[in-house]
Amino acid sequence: MSEYFTTEELAGFLRVKSRKVYDLVSKDQVPYSRVMGKLLFSKKEIKNWISGEKNEIANNKIAPDVILGSHDPLLELAIKQSKSGIAMSFDGSTKGLERFNLNQGIASGIHIFDEDSKNWNIPIVQKYLKKQDFVLMEWAKRERGLIFKTKTDKNKKSINDFVGHRLVTRQPGSGSDNYIKYLFKSHNISFSDFISTEIAYSENDAVLLILSEQADVTLGLECEAKKYKLEFIPIVTERFDLIVDRLFWFEKPFQKLLKYTRTKDFFQTASKFSGYNIDDLGTVHFNSK
Repeated sequence: MSEYFTTEELAGFLRVKSRKVYDLVSKDQVPYSRVMGKLLFSKKEIKNWISGEKNEIANNKIAPDVILGSHDPLLELAIKQSKSGIAMSFDGSTKGLERFNLNQGIASGIHIFDEDSKNWNIPIVQKYLKKQDFVLMEWAKRERGLIFKTKTDKNKKSINDFVGHRLVTRQPGSGSDNYIKYLFKSHNISFSDFISTEIAYSENDAVLLILSEQADVTLGLECEAKKYKLEFIPIVTERFDLIVDRLFWFEKPFQKLLKYTRTKDFFQTASKFSGYNIDDLGTVHFNSK
């Protein structure tokens, strides 16, 4: 019996894909030798390496096929329709960043506005992401604004007109929560000027609180307002991006999702999402290398 693993054998032994082994080699994170241009891995050294807990694989830190972060209705539908096998765990832009750093997913949705640069997503990604191998890819530009029922007051024009009304709040750290704080600051108002309702954890949940008359106004997406025939006052065109682990970009699940976004079926579906612009879907706005 050989005292060495081949690349394929090591991948099988570690229960990862060969691409991950090559990645570990390129970063000198695994003991290896080259013989006539071929990679070989001493079984004894590999076992010592594992027992010493020097690698992320041994510590169960290989990212699962999950997309984290902010919720987007079109993204959710595309994941399901593409049959990519990717799971979803949406819990807000900032929480997604934290979990992506911990290798809890292969990608994370984000729409965080930076007040200083007036840019979307790039500043916070540069500041907080410790993970080095990732790209920031555009998913869609979306119209976000005030959503309310006509009978609330069809003559209302801005957020100031809703002072004293019931406002749907979003979870702290979400892109929506971040932007509404900026909106309040620019209009010299605060949360204390409104009656807070229960926290909504998705775009759809926020609108349903308006529809059921448990709240008067929310800062939501145009597509959700049109879907339920609610009033909509546009406030901002935001950019929703995906932070994608470079290692998993070319893996089958994510490639299957990207392939679906190039189909006629996807374009027909996206055209029904009022306020969406997917002309630049796939554009890389930031590359960590």
